[in-house]
Amino acid sequence: MTIRKPLPPANASWPRRGVRVGACLMLAAGGCEPQSPEVGTLAGAAADLAVDTVTVVHSDLFFRIRSVRQIADGGLAVMNRGSRSLLLLDSRGDPAGTIGRLGEGPGDFLSVTDLDTKGDSILVLDAFARRVQLFHRASLVDTWSLREITGTLAQVTFSPDGAPVVSATRESPYPDPEDAMKVLREPVELYRIDDPATEIEIPVEIPGDEYFVVFVAARGGWRYGVPAFGAGATYDLTGTGVVAADARSGRVVSFPWGGQAVRTLRPSSPPEAMSEHQLDRLWASADTVARRLPDRDDYMTYVREAVEVWGESVPRPYYSAVISDGSETLLRHFTSGPADLSEWSLLAEDGELLGTFSLDRDTQLFSLQNREILGVGKDSLDVEHVIVGRIRGPF
Repeated sequence: MTIRKPLPPANASWPRRGVRVGACLMLAAGGCEPQSPEVGTLAGAAADLAVDTVTVVHSDLFFRIRSVRQIADGGLAVMNRGSRSLLLLDSRGDPAGTIGRLGEGPGDFLSVTDLDTKGDSILVLDAFARRVQLFHRASLVDTWSLREITGTLAQVTFSPDGAPVVSATRESPYPDPEDAMKVLREPVELYRIDDPATEIEIPVEIPGDEYFVVFVAARGGWRYGVPAFGAGATYDLTGTGVVAADARSGRVVSFPWGGQAVRTLRPSSPPEAMSEHQLDRLWASADTVARRLPDRDDYMTYVREAVEVWGESVPRPYYSAVISDGSETLLRHFTSGPADLSEWSLLAEDGELLGTFSLDRDTQLFSLQNREILGVGKDSLDVEHVIVGRIRGPF
């Protein structure tokens, strides 16, 4: 069933990709106070943009949606992480087929990590099974094994010549003693999946998620953690190339497939320290969590390390997500806690700031195409619905 309703004016609002799990999530968020989007938006006068609702789709078949993409004739492919399957919807939002189920056979999935579409063709990346499968609507067409790629698989896309490309964060080497208590990032690598053993040469490094290591003498081994207010890998593979942002420096670049030309969309910016108030909220949240744990002292030791790894000042990341259609790009600005709203900036192909808008923090945004955006929202009972919206403003 399809239901149409308006979003709240101008301040309607709507993530992609995640970070390491566990207690680290609290450290990356840095507190639990509700708040508005923070300082750190892109410089210059920004026009206020609005997001108009085109369609809202409700279905009992939605189950922990991980991504949504357009398919031919106005339909949608909805990736359900909970059921390890894809739900196909027609232009009215009615079910039109299902792809896959939990399993290891042809057309099955151990995980649904990412997808891309091109007309009626659908690529599905399964990071656990380490393979990509190509479907035409609900029919399996081809399968590629990615077992020769050792890193952590993240995204998949169709390149201009139709050959699928995947991204993977390089596998971290065994730590060196000199790496202890330093913020580290392994780069993201790209591969054509018809030749997965060969890495695609790219003109700039795409930084992966931040982490740090500590040697625990009592255990005779290394402990890995996420630094407080840690930055994640923020990039998007598109049909024309790659848009990559360094969430730590604020630099945003793009480059085409098969080319070495790099366009700087936003330059690097000086680091900005987290405020004392934000750090105080982090410690208060950590103390609340620690009180519920049997190993309180070990947890608080980890939190101290996650803060002290930065030295005298804890820098604030600039972005938490990048979404692009290969022409225009959306940047989601970092906030230090589960804010009421998430703030997004829309950039033109040359990096010009076209404007900003805010979305409700519970609305996830997955794709941008010709200023149409696909996302997933939740109601007061956490029931999911798919949102098709359009960015509107004084362009």
